[in-house]
This record gives sequence, C-alpha cells and structure tokens, in this order.
Amino acid sequence: MAPLPAAIRVAQTIGITASAFCSGSILSISILTIPTWLIAPSPVLVRQWQLCFDRGKILNPAIALVSIISYSYLSYRLYGTLNHPKAEIYGLSALATFGIWPYTRFGMMSTNRKLFKKHDEMKGLDVGEKATEVGLAKGESAKELVDRWGMLNLGRSVFPLVGAVLGLWATLA
Repeated sequence: MAPLPAAIRVAQTIGITASAFCSGSILSISILTIPTWLIAPSPVLVRQWQLCFDRGKILNPAIALVSIISYSYLSYRLYGTLNHPKAEIYGLSALATFGIWPYTRFGMMSTNRKLFKKHDEMKGLDVGEKATEVGLAKGESAKELVDRWGMLNLGRSVFPLVGAVLGLWATLA
C-alpha cells in the first residue's frame, strides 16, 4: 500500500492527541481534583466545582470537537478516495468521542442542576462561615453531590479514551 498523504498523517496525529488529551483532562478532575475539594467546607467546595465546571464546559468540548472533526475527515477521506480498510474505525472513533455529549446530557444533568442550586444557596456565605446546608432532598449534601458528580465524570472520560484507542489502532494496524 502506498504511503498516506501528509494531510492524513496530520489528521491522525491531531485526532488521537486531542481525544487522549480530552480524556485525560476529564479524568484528572475525578481522580486528582475532586478528592482534594472534598476536604473543603461546602461553600468553598461548590464554588470550586462551579469554577471548574465553567472552565471545563469551554475547554473540553472544544478539544473533543477538534478530535471529532479530525476522525470524521479521516473516515471520509480514506473511505471516499482511498477505499482504506480502516476508514470505518475512524468513524467509530469520532462517534465514541462524540459520546461525551449525550452522556453528559442524559447521565449527568440532574446532578449538575442540583449542584447549580447548591452553588446558588451558598453564594453569599463567606469561606469562614459555618454553612448549614438546605437539603435539596434528604441525604444530598454538597459533598455527596460533588462525589457523585466525580464518579459520573469518570464514566464520561471513557468516551474520548475509546476514541483515542480506536484512532491509534486504525493508525497503527
């Protein structure tokens, strides 16, 4: 088989790197950041979560989109012009990486909404104040909600990771 054009190689590199970076970014929040936050008082905890959420909703979808565009380009270009046997795998890489959006929408939004409410409830409290949490439902403290969110976030990190593994497999196999 003839060597692939440089544009294909660049798209492979960008797609794999972007989806792996996105997965790592999402995963690091659950593994490194949330355990550290959980020792903070609830008013601080929800502020930290909100700040991270606001930054993450800009950065990670953009990185995932770059990856999805790269994989889609590879699938289209390899299938359409070169009839490459791995074109379908790049399409699956794009779909796997795209999976973060429906997972977030249907798997995480109820927890997100509860955390937004917790943030609003505690917005006026000073860091040094003793916070009395107004429960949204019995047993749902800010710490429990952030801990649950962290576990759900672990699941979300799998989608771009699968995209990266599939993309790497298609590139190297």
